[in-house]
Amino acid sequence: MELICNGNLGDLLHRSTANGHVSFPLYRRLSIAIELAEVLSYMHSMYSPILHGDIKPDNILLDENLAPKISDFGIARLLSSNGTQQTKNIIGSIGYLDPLYSQTGILTPKSDIYSFGVVLVEMITRKKAADGDTYLIQNFIEALKRGKKVRQMFDKEIMDGKKSIKVLDDIAKLAAQCLIFDDKLRPEMVEVADRLRKCRKDLQLPRREAMVESSVAKTLENEPVEPTETVEPKPSVEVGVELEENQGSNYPINPTEKEQPMQVLAISLDELKKITRNFSYHSLIRQGSHAEVFLGKLKDSQKCVVKLYYPDELDNEFLLKVQSISRLEHNNVVQLLSYCIEEEVRALVYEYSSRGSLLDILHGKKGAVGARPGKALSWAQRVNIALSSAEGIEFIYEKADHCITHRVIKPSNILLFDNDVAKVIGDIGAFESNPGHKINPDPLYYAFPPHWSNLDGYGAPEYLMTGEFSNKSEVFSFGVVLLELLTGRKARDCTQPRDQQDLVSWATPRLRTPRRMHHFADPRLGGEYPHKDFAKMADIASRCVQYEPKFRPSMSMVVKDLRSLLPGVSGTSSGGRGV
Repeated sequence: MELICNGNLGDLLHRSTANGHVSFPLYRRLSIAIELAEVLSYMHSMYSPILHGDIKPDNILLDENLAPKISDFGIARLLSSNGTQQTKNIIGSIGYLDPLYSQTGILTPKSDIYSFGVVLVEMITRKKAADGDTYLIQNFIEALKRGKKVRQMFDKEIMDGKKSIKVLDDIAKLAAQCLIFDDKLRPEMVEVADRLRKCRKDLQLPRREAMVESSVAKTLENEPVEPTETVEPKPSVEVGVELEENQGSNYPINPTEKEQPMQVLAISLDELKKITRNFSYHSLIRQGSHAEVFLGKLKDSQKCVVKLYYPDELDNEFLLKVQSISRLEHNNVVQLLSYCIEEEVRALVYEYSSRGSLLDILHGKKGAVGARPGKALSWAQRVNIALSSAEGIEFIYEKADHCITHRVIKPSNILLFDNDVAKVIGDIGAFESNPGHKINPDPLYYAFPPHWSNLDGYGAPEYLMTGEFSNKSEVFSFGVVLLELLTGRKARDCTQPRDQQDLVSWATPRLRTPRRMHHFADPRLGGEYPHKDFAKMADIASRCVQYEPKFRPSMSMVVKDLRSLLPGVSGTSSGGRGV
């Protein structure tokens, strides 16, 4: 045991003082990252390799010289002779857990490498891996796909000149390779350490900065921590591999689709600026990884929602998607009013919902930690919302003329209107065609498939593992939404105990025990619901989230089963506790 006097890396990255964050130069961050990589390389190269399993800043302690020491070996494992370890007890930290491990239960050294990649991103952005419903890696990968947009995420303190920016770009590329879904494409830790050493050499720290940075450790001297076990770094073999730049891709345009008429009118950029007050901060509703959303008011005083996309799509590709969405006419699909393609602006204008999204109602604005949810929904309201949103989803990918798949259904994509009618948003970022195939020829897409969507708990297992999707993938996502309506819990909630953070994993065993169902009913229902109907909706949800797609029902069957829960339908009750 040794006493660690400077807290942990999480403290140094995220703790605020009266003057803001503690100064943390890029050279020092690189030194810590290099030593960590060397420690992990040593652990992974032992005769009986050791896998830590929970690499994150809070488990990286700092001594008086800010040298890192890995702690908390509570879930560390010795690997078998084939370099893997399989477990049914998936343990880890939200935001750092290797998604491949969470799906297969198979631990490898590459699981630590994924977590280390998250730590690297955290070190260059100074943003937390998970903050409410915002996930750093999801935003990082989307920014990386947009090229230099990723620089907007870098910590401004360490963007000191072209040399620093070049080094940060290199670290970002390395982190991205650590985060690739296919673990065979992730680098070994010896390679990671070597490339980080090259970054430090490229930085060529001036002497005067070296003198200044030595004072950083002194700012943490009053931060006591408990003694803990540590692993010291050992010499490791140095291997270096250079990554090729992403060469981009071309999107083939189907001439017959290109000639299809647009079902909505275009709106000019000048008019768009008028209705959003020049995209002012006061009109901003929320920001996401794909777009910014603004509140607008049309000439007839009708309120609308303007979704302003980041300029990273080809005009033809954008137009094709708008054509598809414009042809979706259904009472339970949010109406697209107009679109704009002018200069670098790509925007869609939708009808406005004064009640907001299902996410807002269930979990508060944006679903953030500490956000206050809306007024509690009654059982009858939940049934109406479930049914009407299911009817919209059924139309989109089972009954619409054009073959469209929504990919991931979640409460933020479901808007609420009068009489508890729910409508599904037709969104550029959410829709793709040709279900059953991988949906993007971009090599970077294959490296980072849509499993990023499951950072918030809605992606179907096959979607995460292969990047392929089908109608049954949306059925899985909708099943998660049903579980949220039943329990009032988030699909993924880092404030819950570890074994309760993933809603599907936590709820599924309880769905098989009818007598225990009332234990996970949303407390805000106050027990006022028909128990038989609750059990029936729970059964629908359970079938939707089956691991094997072939065992999930079609969306039409889901709609049929939900209709049987309406008041007045045989075998249902309109309220009360039931029996």
